[in-house]
Amino acid sequence: MRFDIIVIGSGAAGLSSAIQLARYNHSVLVFDGGEGRTSWVPKYHNLLGYPQGITGKELLRLGREQAQMYGAEIVKSLVGRIEKTDEGDFTVTTSSADYRSRYLVFATGLTDIQPEIPNRYEFAGRSVYYCLDCNGFEFIGQKAAVLGHTKRAILSAVALLDYTHHVFIATNGQPLEGRAEYDELLKEYRIEVIETPVERFQGVAGVKGKLKALSFQGGSLREVDKALSTYGVKGNSKLAEELSVAVNERGHIIVNDFMETNIPHIYAVGDVINTTQMLVFAICEGVKAAMSIHRAMESKRQRLPVQDGPDVSD
Repeated sequence: MRFDIIVIGSGAAGLSSAIQLARYNHSVLVFDGGEGRTSWVPKYHNLLGYPQGITGKELLRLGREQAQMYGAEIVKSLVGRIEKTDEGDFTVTTSSADYRSRYLVFATGLTDIQPEIPNRYEFAGRSVYYCLDCNGFEFIGQKAAVLGHTKRAILSAVALLDYTHHVFIATNGQPLEGRAEYDELLKEYRIEVIETPVERFQGVAGVKGKLKALSFQGGSLREVDKALSTYGVKGNSKLAEELSVAVNERGHIIVNDFMETNIPHIYAVGDVINTTQMLVFAICEGVKAAMSIHRAMESKRQRLPVQDGPDVSD
């Protein structure tokens, strides 16, 4: 089956791209490879038009419905391989079929590098967060732990002081990098550093995902309402790299202002590119890529010859 554009990834960026491309009257196929990080966000609170917030699952459900309403097709399948044809098209292969398109949009997202704490997924997105820009508001007046052992943990702990004065760093058994360099700053703001390994998160009984304390080896506890993980991320760019698409050291796809990669007809949007992880940016990037693709297709369209009309002169 052949489409004008294939979008790989069905998060907010991929779906917004598909919606706009379909509204341009292009044939669009979206590959939905399963639940990404948006799906486990319990509530987005900073999205215009949703004052009470909206769950990640509901946002994606509405996005799929909207894309299909305009004619985009969605296939729930993982992409196994992509090859460029001699004609300049791309052949996208899944376990059950091959698809072809002239343009590709990578919206494959990223993977959070998780803290090595056994029950972390019980609290992920609910009281353990990964993006300070996205979730700083949730820390206002809360007892906060910063998880990590790099300079980023120190800088994040200082940044959290805009929201709360109860901040400590838990390195989970690792020495804190940059501690000597930032020692005066840590002392000035009374940011304690605990290097004892963390055994597990302690939750509030009967309340899903609500953090109560960190439990350390040796039996000590530290009360915590919210935690910020600073272990970083890795872009899901393996398929793109196999097409010689340029990425940075963290696997983020490199794009220009028009969401174009270094390979003609390949675009990338959302968390897989090296920008902030905020949802509104992903949506914007999806639309921007769609506009860029549409303009590129317009510029390559053969102009029809002008035909003489009837002579209406006097």
